[in-house]
Amino acid sequence: MPRRLIEVELTIEGRTKMPVLTGGIYRPHLRVQGGEYLGVSFVDGQLVSPGSTARSVAALIYEPGVDYSALMVGTHFDVLEGQTLVGSGRVLRGPFAA
Repeated sequence: MPRRLIEVELTIEGRTKMPVLTGGIYRPHLRVQGGEYLGVSFVDGQLVSPGSTARSVAALIYEPGVDYSALMVGTHFDVLEGQTLVGSGRVLRGPFAA
């Protein structure tokens, strides 16, 4: 089964340095309107400084066991590291197959 991805616009503000948005290294949770934590792995993206907006692609790593249907195009979300809010974003495209 091919993995599914979403393309997002992302702003990280709660960190002193920007995480690496390539290679699946950064694995935060996205949360839509205070809902369920949705685990993702960022696989491709721009290198920017904290507070700047970056475009990135994230893999939906827990499918099919987790329902990612809340992450539709145009949806705004919070970015969390554990319970710490570190940023926000919006879905630009997807989900789509890799």
